[in-house]
Amino acid sequence: MSNEIINIIADRPFNEAVQDKYFERVEAQLTEVFARPRLRSFAKSGGVLAGRAAETIDASVVGPSLVVFEERLSEDDKQDALDSQAFAEAVVNKLPAETSQEQRYMAYNEALSAIGWVTESYTYKKYDSKKLTLTMNDALLQVLETVISAGSGNVLSLVAAGFDKLKGDKEALKIVDAGSKESSVVSFKAVPCIVAPGGGMAMVMGGLDVFSKDYDGDFLFFTFKTEGVHLFQAAGIRKFNKRAFDRKRQQVYNYIDQFGDGLFKKIAG
Repeated sequence: MSNEIINIIADRPFNEAVQDKYFERVEAQLTEVFARPRLRSFAKSGGVLAGRAAETIDASVVGPSLVVFEERLSEDDKQDALDSQAFAEAVVNKLPAETSQEQRYMAYNEALSAIGWVTESYTYKKYDSKKLTLTMNDALLQVLETVISAGSGNVLSLVAAGFDKLKGDKEALKIVDAGSKESSVVSFKAVPCIVAPGGGMAMVMGGLDVFSKDYDGDFLFFTFKTEGVHLFQAAGIRKFNKRAFDRKRQQVYNYIDQFGDGLFKKIAG
């Protein structure tokens, strides 16, 4: 594969001092804005999802990401995963417009690491499709195939079902499309959250960046020719450290309150 960009990282054991240092920046950003009434759509302490424990959180859009859940995960785990994704996407959303895609993924990974998602593997590289033409959602499934184990075909089915739901949800697609309107880069991530081997929760991520606006059809479900189009993929696996998340839970909620507006939609159906 020519002209590859590859980054492979593995997080060191959780370090409270490192986490505290990261959140000094978070708290500095929060002090720059006035406190607003809590209108959260993520935390169970208030908002749209509160009081709905009986309803399974199947699939949601959080910014340019589709988050889907394995049924065996608890509702608390699902909620923590949504809050984590909302925090990371809000951090990325605040970056200057001229920030490169690689820098955006670095900020996304750093945010997740800071709230307890330990990175086991991560790559960002030029992507060679197996097909001449394909849809963005099919391409994302190909990316996920590169990081999940051979016995995890159910994860791909889970993501595919999430895409089917998303395709019929116009409001969720508006959130997805909003991030691509002003850019020459069409970018999206699929984020299945699963029960980790040995217990606990893991997050798999497959992302695709298409450096072209010449596509036919709806964002994410358009068909494009891979020939002559710059494609980059991001892929990773992370495991959740709940104790680390609990240390900064309130700060995460506060950050989403201030900077996460318009990022979230639970997919209907």
